[in-house]
Amino acid sequence: MDLTAITHTGGPVLLWRGPDYDSLDLTGPVIANWVNKGVGLFGDYDLGEDFTLFAPLPQGLHWRELVSVLSVLLAGGHAVIGSSADTGAGNSGTPATVSGTAGSPVPPNADHVAIVPLGHEDDESVAEADEVFVFNPPALALSTPVDEDFIDINSAIRAYPDVTHRRLDGSGTLTVDGEDVAWNPEEGSDRPAGRPQGLLVSNSTPLPGEWPRFLQHLLGGGEVLLANGVDDSRITDLADSLGVVHGTLGTWTK
Repeated sequence: MDLTAITHTGGPVLLWRGPDYDSLDLTGPVIANWVNKGVGLFGDYDLGEDFTLFAPLPQGLHWRELVSVLSVLLAGGHAVIGSSADTGAGNSGTPATVSGTAGSPVPPNADHVAIVPLGHEDDESVAEADEVFVFNPPALALSTPVDEDFIDINSAIRAYPDVTHRRLDGSGTLTVDGEDVAWNPEEGSDRPAGRPQGLLVSNSTPLPGEWPRFLQHLLGGGEVLLANGVDDSRITDLADSLGVVHGTLGTWTK
C-alpha cells in the first residue's frame, strides 16, 4: 500500500466530522499532501524502522492523528495506537480513557515520540516520550497554543513540502491496543481491483482487527466518514445522506 491510488482519486475521500459541527472534507490528493508533509516532519526525527510514534487517542481518532499514523506506516516506522478505552462508554463511542487510571493507554517500552490533542500534553501516558507533538483539534486550526516543551504540529507540519523523495513502501508496523496488526496485505494477495465501493463509516476509533480494512479502503481511494464526539442520531443521518454505507467500524449503535 502506498499513495498511488489515493493521489489519483477525485472528490472527497476522508470526510471528517467532529464536535460542535466541526467538519472538513479532504480529497485524495490533499490527504497525500498531508501524509508527505508528515514524512518530512518525522523525517527530522529519524523516521525509519527504529522510529516509534505513540498515539494514545484520548479523545478518539482525529484526522490529524490518522494522517500522522499513515506517514509513519508508509515510511517504514512503527505506529502504536493505545486507545485502551471502555468502548461501551457513552452513546458516541468516544473512548473514555482517563490519564493515570486503570485502563489508560500503555506507552511503548522503546524510545518514542507521541501525538496528542491540545489539553492532553501533560497526560501521564506521554510523560516518557522523547518529544510530544500537540495538535489543535478544530479542523482548520493553523496553530496550537503550547509552550516550548512541546511541538505545535499544526504549525510545524505546514513548513514541509507536499511531496517527498522518500520511497513510501508501506513497510511500517502497526500495534493497536497491544496487538500487532498486519495492516498491509502481502503482495499478490487477493484484493478487489479498482477503487473500493461504498462509504465506510467510523463512529469511534476502529477496533484492532478493523484497521486493515480501514486503511486499505482509504488508501485505495474509498470514501471514509470519520467522526469524533458525534452522537448516534447525527452520525446515522450523516451516513444516510452521504451515500451507500459499505460498512461500519468501532463501537456502533443504532
